[in-house]
This record gives sequence, C-alpha cells and structure tokens, in this order.
Amino acid sequence: MDRRNTQLRRLADTVAAVLLLAAINSCASIGTPSGGPRDYTPPVYKGSTPKQNQTNVKSGKIEIEFDEILQLDNPSENVVISPPQKEMPKISSIGRKISIELLDSLIPNTTYAIDFGDAIKDNNEGNILSGFSLAFSTGDKTDSLQIAGTVLNAADLEPITGMTIGIHSDTTDTALSTKPFERISRSDAFGKFTIRNLTPGKYRIYGLKDADRSYTYNNASEDIAFSKEIIVPTAEGSIVTDTLKITEVKDGKETTRDSVVTRNTTVFRPDSILLLAFNQGKEALYLSKTDRQERRRFTIIFSTATDSLPELEPLNFTPSVPDWYILERTARNDTLNYWIKDSAIYNMDTLAFAARYKASDTLMNITDHRDTLEFLARKETRPAGDNAAGRRRRRNNADTVTVKHMEISPRVNAATEVYAMPRFVFDQPLRHIDTSAVHLEIKEDSTWTEVKGFRFHADSLSPRTYILENPWKFAGEYKFTIDSLGAEGIYGEYTKGLSQKIKIRKSEEYSNLYIETKGVESGAFIELLNKSDKPVRYATVRNGGAEFVFVQPGTYYARLVIDSDGNRKFTSGEYPVRQPEKVYYYNNPIELKPNWDVEQTWDVYAIPVERQKPYEIVKNKPANYKKEDDADREDRENDPIYSNRPTTTLQF
Repeated sequence: MDRRNTQLRRLADTVAAVLLLAAINSCASIGTPSGGPRDYTPPVYKGSTPKQNQTNVKSGKIEIEFDEILQLDNPSENVVISPPQKEMPKISSIGRKISIELLDSLIPNTTYAIDFGDAIKDNNEGNILSGFSLAFSTGDKTDSLQIAGTVLNAADLEPITGMTIGIHSDTTDTALSTKPFERISRSDAFGKFTIRNLTPGKYRIYGLKDADRSYTYNNASEDIAFSKEIIVPTAEGSIVTDTLKITEVKDGKETTRDSVVTRNTTVFRPDSILLLAFNQGKEALYLSKTDRQERRRFTIIFSTATDSLPELEPLNFTPSVPDWYILERTARNDTLNYWIKDSAIYNMDTLAFAARYKASDTLMNITDHRDTLEFLARKETRPAGDNAAGRRRRRNNADTVTVKHMEISPRVNAATEVYAMPRFVFDQPLRHIDTSAVHLEIKEDSTWTEVKGFRFHADSLSPRTYILENPWKFAGEYKFTIDSLGAEGIYGEYTKGLSQKIKIRKSEEYSNLYIETKGVESGAFIELLNKSDKPVRYATVRNGGAEFVFVQPGTYYARLVIDSDGNRKFTSGEYPVRQPEKVYYYNNPIELKPNWDVEQTWDVYAIPVERQKPYEIVKNKPANYKKEDDADREDRENDPIYSNRPTTTLQF
C-alpha cells in the first residue's frame, strides 16, 4: 500500500511539474497578446508652471505635465507662440513633460499663448491631443477672446496646411509689409485655424506662407490671403447640448445608449472666417539657360513667363537678310528656339549677341537687362561608317545616292475624338508645302473617297507643327497622306511621304452633359475634372447653364469659376487691390455612361464653400485619412481622428 501511495505521489509530482513547465513556457513564448480594446484617449493635461491663465508671470521658462508618456511632433513647425518670437524658443519633451524656454524678453502687460496644434501625441497609439493651448500673462489679466476660420487655396479650394495666420490692430494696408503680426496661429491639416487670447479691439486678418519667419509680407512670391473686412472679436455665454454614448453591462450583456447632457460654454465670434490664399505670380524672372544643341538651332530659356521677347544684336556676324532665323516659342515665352536659316551663320562655331531682355531686379521689379550671350556649337559625333574605310566605300559606289529626308511625327491617337485636331510635327520648319500633295480620304463602302474642305496649317507658336482640321464623322475611317517631296524644310530636305490612318469614335461611345447653374446666369465657366482634379473639358456658362457634348464616359467632377475679367481662365489676386476670382465645386461626382444624355442641376451657393469640394479629390488629406485597412474598419470609424472632420460653416 505504501509502495502504491509512493507511486501515486510521484505521478502527481510529475504531472504538476509538467503543468508548471507548460505554464512557464506559455509565459515565455512570443505571441500576440489580446491587449484589450484600442486606446483612443490622447494625453491629458495635469498641470503646468506657470498655471493655465496665470497672471504676473516673470519667467520665460514653461513646463507642462501630462498623464502619460508623450511624443512632441516637430515642435519647431507645429508649436505656435503668440506674440511671435524673433528668436526660436527651445522646445523639448521627455517622458510626460514638455519644456519650453522663451529666448525673447517677455513683453510687459501681454498675454502669451502657446498653441500646440496637433503636435502632442501619446507614445503608444499616437492619439493626438488636438488644439491644446497654454496661456499666461505678464500683467494683471489674461486676454481671452479668440477668432477662428479656414484658409483654402483660391484656385482649387484645397485646404492649406501650415500657413501662418496673423492679425494687425493697424488696419491700414501697409501694416502687412512694415510690421510683424501681433498675434498668430497656423492652419492645421484641414486648413482650420484659431487665434487665441485676443484683447478687445478691431483687427485685419491675413495668411502668409512665411518662409523666412519675418511675420511680414516681404516677398511677392510668397502665398498670401487677406480680407478687407474689419474683425471685431466677441464672446457670449451659451448652453450647449451634447449626446454622450454610455455603455452598460447587465446580465453579462453590453448595451450602449445615448444620454443627453447640457453644459454652459462661451461662444467666440467670428468663428467662420474664410481666407482664400493665392500667389500673385510674381516669380523672379531671369535668364535661366542658353544652349546650342545643334549647329542650326540655339535656345534661350527664362525662369518663368514673360510678355516680351529678347532683342538680339549679332556681334561676330552680319546677317544678309533681316529674317535670318525662324522663332519657335511656347505660349509663355519662357522657351525660345531660334532656327537659323543661313548656312554661313550656322556653320560658325561660336555665335555672339548683345542681348536686351526683361528680368527682375532685387525688389522684384521687371526692368531692362543687357548681357552678352555666346552659343558654342557642340562637337558633333560622326555617324557609324564615317571613317576612311567608309568614305572609300562610298567613293567606289558613287552611283548610289543617299538622300536625307525630313521626318514627320504624327500626334494621332488610336481612337480619335470627333472634335480632335491631329497634329503633325516636322523635324525642322518648312520652306514650302505643296497643298496638292496633301490629301485626306474617307473610307465609304470599302472605297477611299477624297475629302474636300479640310485645313492643314502651321501652329502660330510652333512653325514645325501643322494642325489638321476637319468636321469628322462618327465612326469614320480616314486616311491622311503627304506625298513624297510634298514639303520642303528650310535646310533643303524633303518629306519622304506619310500615310496616317485616323479612326473616329462612334457616337454611342460618348455622353452629353448639361449642367444647370442655379444662382449663376453668365459671366462664368465650368471645367470638367478627372479624378486627379485636372481639367479635361471646358464650357462657358450661358443663360444659367453649361453644355458639354461628346464626352467620354467616366467619373467626372465640376469646378465653376466666376470669370470676372472675361479671359476664360482663373485669375489670381493682387494685394491689396484685388481678391482672386471666386471658385466653386459641385459637391458630388458626375457619372457619365456611353450613349447617355445627362442633365444635372447645381445650386452653386447652396453649400458653404469650404464643404463643396468632393473629399475624393481633395489632395491635402491628413495622413490618417489616407490609411485604408478594411480589417480595422470599425476601429477607424470609432477613432476620433477620423470622426472629427470639420463642418464649420464659413462665409464669403
């Protein structure tokens, strides 16, 4: 019996040891813990030195404590201090604390506001403490008024991130360029901004892409936004009703119900300021590059568009005729190609000119500049076979004549639009083209029939490019030909001949679209946009609507521009005399299907401007919004970062 008990005890000890070993292995094994529900709570403010809204502060050293370990994201860019600091403050974080040292001397009787924007995150989940701000005063009171709004790009209503928003109590136009902002904020990922701790008074508000942190408008190439309206901050008490989600567990079952609570709050106005940012287009104009890629052509490139052409006076040669070159240029006049017609000139190794052209001075004013330009011919590489043996072979085969032809490059799509004007690019400007050698035919009942009345003409800017115009028939099959020797280039080379098929789309492959523009009768145009927010079609608004015919099926978006100057394009603003032209977006995508006629009504002013642009084509989305993880969809939908998309109503 004792022996049996001993065996049982040994067996029990063995089982216990195995269980203990299994438990140890389980604890030591690498795996994915359940971790519980995701943490959505950002860091919580616990206290600071100085305290929130403390008065009579004498030291510029600030320390703020939170309830958990945190991260401080790019504080030099994301932390904004008002009044703006001339010398960059020292900002750092360690553990649960943020330390700030203001290096500028404190201004007496002034309220300071430190706005952290979205810079504070918890260390584990990256939950953002959005909009946290600390205020204190060097005087006996802390100013508490605030104003808020949104800044958008005027041309496409994109929210602008990181734009400095500032105010002046000096409401004259010159204050922006002569005085630094009195108080500032910086727009967040949605273009939203809040300027806090204002003293009562009257202000003008501005936005700047302030690259040099001068807090003044001292560079005409900087983006700017301004309002002529005088801002008067106000505050009033209000009662707010909130709906809270309350989770209860009863009999092992979890239920969620809504609970309505009320609380007292302060409403600050104006809270819906809309700033439309633009660039005055005053880019520095200068001669960017000169080149001579081949002997017969030299190139001049400017940094940006210019409304005048340079004057060139030859220094080391005398042209035999005034029109010794043919100019090929872009519409902006920023790239100029000079094709030299005279062989005596282009055979020179160096061409020198006294040039007179427009360029910017140090104050960004456009003035006359003079310069000497030299164009050196590049050393040409010999073609294969251009050696002594090759030359002997050519002499022995003198009866064989090699003719160099002028090349033509067709710019024709496989399926050509019914409204298209195909282009054909010659490799040099033409001296002559024989119109009788240019033909257009259409295939009818398997027979090619000559087409009358088409046009084939040179582009006004590019003399090497010829445009084919014809009223195309749906589903038509055409053949465009240029006979051999039908065109001669300025260097005596002829076309070898060209035959190009052109196939026009069928009518049932297209859609037609009419957009009724409620609120806008005329004086505007609409652009159809693709999913990249790029315009693909254009139509003028007439009698309260715009028509788009023969549109390829697909998903489109619509942008309307109030064309105040009638130049058929968006016109930017000019400080302080003119705001940019107003832009509106149709709030939903427009689906066009083959062989459909679609009519769409658009009440242009029904939705506030900042909420008009369809979110699908907004480019400046916060990084969190760009994540797509269907396995974590529920977490994303409950994440405060995702649910706090701004819905502020703004005014024009």
